[in-house]
Amino acid sequence: MSDLGNLPYFLGIEFIRTKDEIFMHQKKYSTDILERFQMQTCNSASTPIESGNISQTLEEENQLADKTLYRQMIGCLRYVCNTRPDMAYGVGVVSRHMETPKKTHLLAAKRLLRYLKGTVELGLLLPCKTSNLNHEMFGFSDADWCGDKADRKSTTGYLFLLGNAPISWCSKKQDVVALSSCEAE
Repeated sequence: MSDLGNLPYFLGIEFIRTKDEIFMHQKKYSTDILERFQMQTCNSASTPIESGNISQTLEEENQLADKTLYRQMIGCLRYVCNTRPDMAYGVGVVSRHMETPKKTHLLAAKRLLRYLKGTVELGLLLPCKTSNLNHEMFGFSDADWCGDKADRKSTTGYLFLLGNAPISWCSKKQDVVALSSCEAE
């Protein structure tokens, strides 16, 4: 076994280490994605997904998109979520339409790429000194009730922080239909 020093880059994730913290980001991978889908010169978006009832808006059009292109985009975006909890909800919404993607779904995926272009520098900041580490754990969760009007299922999201560092996050559609907002949460 040999010591290769600090880990600078691994599986598309870059690590910048300072004295007190480690910054994990995917700037190179994100830039490569933008080039792969010809989005490197696009205008950036300020939010990953439009507000409002996005599921209903995405279902209104009938024109189908290229399945292969759509699936490649979503696969790349899902991998970016390893260091970008801010994109988890949007990627989860567009991931629901992998079987029969429509043009509106493709536009929503491209909006995520436009958001990625404007925020390519973002990542996770993790403390690496245990003496300065705040050992308090915080959890945040929320759910919408009947957010998807097509199947009446809710979406749940959570984020857990150890001190100021995110350690676990998720945004996913629930398996069963909730009968009340209390049950959804």
